[in-house]
Amino acid sequence: MTEHVTSLISFVLIIGPARAYLTTRGLRVPNKKYNRRFGMKVLLVFLFVLMFAFLPVQALQTGSPAYAAEELKAEEVVVTATKTEAEVKDVPASVTVITKEEIKATGAEKLRDIFKLDSGIILTRSRGRDFPSIRGFGSQHVLILIDGKRLSGEVDQDFELDRITLENVERIEILKGPASALYGTDALGGVINIITKTPDKFALELTPKFGAYSGGRGERQSLSFYTGGKLGRFGITISGQFTDARPYFREDQTTLLEDREQKNLGLKLSYDLTKHTQIIFDVAHMKEDTESRVLSRNVLQKDINDNERYDLSAALSHKSPDLEYFIRGYLSKYDKDYENRTLATNTLNAFDTAKVDRYVVEGRITKELIKNNLFTFGAEYRRESRKGTRLNTGKDPFTAVREGVTRTGSKADIDYWAIYIQNEWQVTDKLLIIPALRYDDSDKFQSNISPNLGITYKILPNLRAKANYAHGFKTPSPRELYIEFRHPGPRYIIRGNPDVKSEKSISYEFSVEGEAGIFSGKVGYFYNDVQDLIGTVEVIPPPAGTPAGWRVFTYQNIAKAKIQGIEAELGLSLTEEISLRASYTYLDAKDDVRNQRLLMRPKHKLVTKLGYNNKQLGLRGNIWGEYIGDNLWARATATTPEIIKDYTLWNLSLSKDISRHVELYAGVDNLFNKKDHDIPLAGAFYHGGVRMKF
Repeated sequence: MTEHVTSLISFVLIIGPARAYLTTRGLRVPNKKYNRRFGMKVLLVFLFVLMFAFLPVQALQTGSPAYAAEELKAEEVVVTATKTEAEVKDVPASVTVITKEEIKATGAEKLRDIFKLDSGIILTRSRGRDFPSIRGFGSQHVLILIDGKRLSGEVDQDFELDRITLENVERIEILKGPASALYGTDALGGVINIITKTPDKFALELTPKFGAYSGGRGERQSLSFYTGGKLGRFGITISGQFTDARPYFREDQTTLLEDREQKNLGLKLSYDLTKHTQIIFDVAHMKEDTESRVLSRNVLQKDINDNERYDLSAALSHKSPDLEYFIRGYLSKYDKDYENRTLATNTLNAFDTAKVDRYVVEGRITKELIKNNLFTFGAEYRRESRKGTRLNTGKDPFTAVREGVTRTGSKADIDYWAIYIQNEWQVTDKLLIIPALRYDDSDKFQSNISPNLGITYKILPNLRAKANYAHGFKTPSPRELYIEFRHPGPRYIIRGNPDVKSEKSISYEFSVEGEAGIFSGKVGYFYNDVQDLIGTVEVIPPPAGTPAGWRVFTYQNIAKAKIQGIEAELGLSLTEEISLRASYTYLDAKDDVRNQRLLMRPKHKLVTKLGYNNKQLGLRGNIWGEYIGDNLWARATATTPEIIKDYTLWNLSLSKDISRHVELYAGVDNLFNKKDHDIPLAGAFYHGGVRMKF
């Protein structure tokens, strides 16, 4: 019932701004006394603190130091939250922006490296891999995009942490909270959008980098490059990175970190048809080969993964004061080949193949149809085709034989289409209301309506209150629907369930933020009610035909969860050269069915960063720390105790300009050599390199 009421409210807001203003007064937080009291108490306390803190500073602002004015940077513009260019200060949703300068300052190379910069994002460890998590939502609920484009690949987003390189990145925008009103499925937890560079002045950048863990293990070397610029109406950028990472072995000769060779290449071409209209072509290629060692029944085996992806995109973009429109078609093709072999004899034990093709056509148009009402209308069609040895759909069945091992598979095709509408309604100079509504449908799932309502109110010129209400959903993955996987070691079978339903969430968020001279701050409360979470259950007794001694698992909608928390940020520009930033997230994530905490959702994460930038000396330095506290790693059993993981990591980076064209840099990740093979922490990682720009 709540969903239909909210959808109606959002629709009224879009088509009738005057009437909508009255409708919004009836919005309330969840009908739970504890949650309401918890959020409102926190919000009221910080509201009064911020108001009293900012009022006197604003009155004395004319007497603030000269360097404070220099710290008031040009307004930061983001596109992920509204699909239009909007200032971060105005956007009701919670958005974190990581700039190319911050990426360079921390020595980040891969997408995984940026997570240490935000307290709302963590890496959770499961099945031997790291999974990105935003506000307690798992990696399957985090949508990763490059310039707004989806990538083909595995169902789990964790693989992209090492595949997406940052040599061509202008900035990374992280949208926290359900974003289905604009992006549809898979954005229950949020969106990570990597924005690449656009052609400007011609430049050439080369960056060789070397690194190794303490003891000389896990050596890594890479070479990244970028070149591009504009010549008349034509623009071009070419970028790439080549990485060779050696394995990090445990004492039992299994790998804590795998052996990896990777190549990334990208090409972007643009042509200005007019002053406001542009054609853009993108081509990208990723090749990744990995090898890891595992123990199975005390026998060393090696897992070999060969992965390759091609991306192609063509777009028409128009931006003028009166009208914006964007039309794009793109495809993403991914091939995977997996083998498991006995290390000593190189005997093939198992293999799998997978092909994933994604075809997308999308468009949107933005125009002010009513004064102070900026409307965006959009539509999207997406076709996903998967063919692999772990799929059992009955469509286009095939048999593959390799070195005497036989595998069977089939194909799955899913069509998605959607339309959405959004209105950025500037009610007054102080009040901005952004309602949005999206309708999604497909040939495999029920249709879904996703409303969103965001409000920003300027209490003072430098103090804002924000509220956001959103619905999110995630359709079942092909793995959950159609997988047929047999693991001979532990002797179990995982089978998909075509009847599993979509996961859904309702989210509320309230925050207060502001700036005053050398200070900036933000505090907020978020609450998520998640329904029909998909999990695995054992089929008891096993179905007829199951081999003796084998167990069978399948997927069902079995879980409900409540995820809530507090986020706080503080920034301080101490001098022209020195800045301090800190962010903290408190997370309370519970399984409502079992009335227990969710695993690997730490209650506390604190990130602090001290930066130094002396432009005259060409010297820069950063030291930043990450604290993870009260992380429930494993529940107690009859034979094992509960495991809680707490740890603190410190990182250091330094860089010095040798000339206009050459910069030396070095750093240490995990400065105090913390080790924990569960997380995993492999100890201190020492790295350095040269940045050359011409």
